[in-house]
Amino acid sequence: METPLVLVLGLLIVGLIVIGVFLRGWVRRRAAVAGRRAGARFTSARMREILDELGATLVIRASPAVAADLLRAAAAARGKDFTRLADGDIGIRFVETDDTIVRVAPDPAGALLRVETFRDYLGFPQTAPQWKELRALVTAEAAAHGIAVTDGPASAFERGPLLDDRNARWTRLP
Repeated sequence: METPLVLVLGLLIVGLIVIGVFLRGWVRRRAAVAGRRAGARFTSARMREILDELGATLVIRASPAVAADLLRAAAAARGKDFTRLADGDIGIRFVETDDTIVRVAPDPAGALLRVETFRDYLGFPQTAPQWKELRALVTAEAAAHGIAVTDGPASAFERGPLLDDRNARWTRLP
């Protein structure tokens, strides 16, 4: 009677070991899939937040020339992050001076300050905080000159072809 009991217990232990080997692989695969899904959800939500921030615009109730002067004065206040480019636009630096290009465009209410193009690094656009700061600096500069500023229409962007293994340049849609 002891021999069959030992045999049954032995088979039960061997069975548990075999099931454990297969179960471990199944659990790892399920965890990896769940991790990829969670990462994709986070990435998608974060990208929407960043694109919304970069799509924010300002309507400056002044001529485009006056608005460009306000932009240059605001950018000069923080020279290391903002650079005046050759064509008069302002570049926001993450790595290069033209990672994000900010432009003043004519608007029926005066001038529209907006992001024209930007580059992403590390899989994401990195200059949204600087763009928010620049909008605040322009708003303060305009207020100092008695010029009204309001939020403008949101811009939408399209991702261009890859510049390297995962980063691209985005352009504003018309």
